[in-house]
Amino acid sequence: MVKILVTGTPGSGKSTVLEGVKVIKIIGFADEMLKLSSTNGVTDRDRLRYMTYEEIASIRKSVIENTINKMDEDLLIDTHLTVKKKTRYVPGFSRSDLDMMKDLKGIIYIDAHANDIMFRRLTDKTRSREDEPEEEIHEQRRINISIASYYAAHLNLPLYIVKNRQNQVETAIKDLEDAIKEIIGKSV
Repeated sequence: MVKILVTGTPGSGKSTVLEGVKVIKIIGFADEMLKLSSTNGVTDRDRLRYMTYEEIASIRKSVIENTINKMDEDLLIDTHLTVKKKTRYVPGFSRSDLDMMKDLKGIIYIDAHANDIMFRRLTDKTRSREDEPEEEIHEQRRINISIASYYAAHLNLPLYIVKNRQNQVETAIKDLEDAIKEIIGKSV
């Protein structure tokens, strides 16, 4: 059984790329958090970032212990490395969260050029995202890649960066599947 974190800066096209992967179960970490946070009145995943750090940490720990660690199958965990609200970045996972996650074997970061991210955010009417200039998107990408590198080093796991270039989603899907195959060690 293998678990892989798949992440990317919001607007990188991570969800679109993941839609192309049909051969391994995918679980949305934020979706699982939303199920637990709905008891606190949060019913929109884009509102999760407005919860307190303590609330986020508690729900995150519960999802790891009671959902992720109890799944006995190969799994992609669709998640974020950071949650941003104005100038605050909250890490997606703490060191203790990472240490408690069982069977984690790799991290895949879906990346895109800042211009592409900005365009995708502006045209995605299904999400409620803040309008941010290209400079801030560059900052988010740098912070997220730094955190992915830290997670990989801390856990001694491989880190893959899959480029999702504009109008080349099929290439990104193939690159993602190749990374999954290498991590799992079998054909997907």
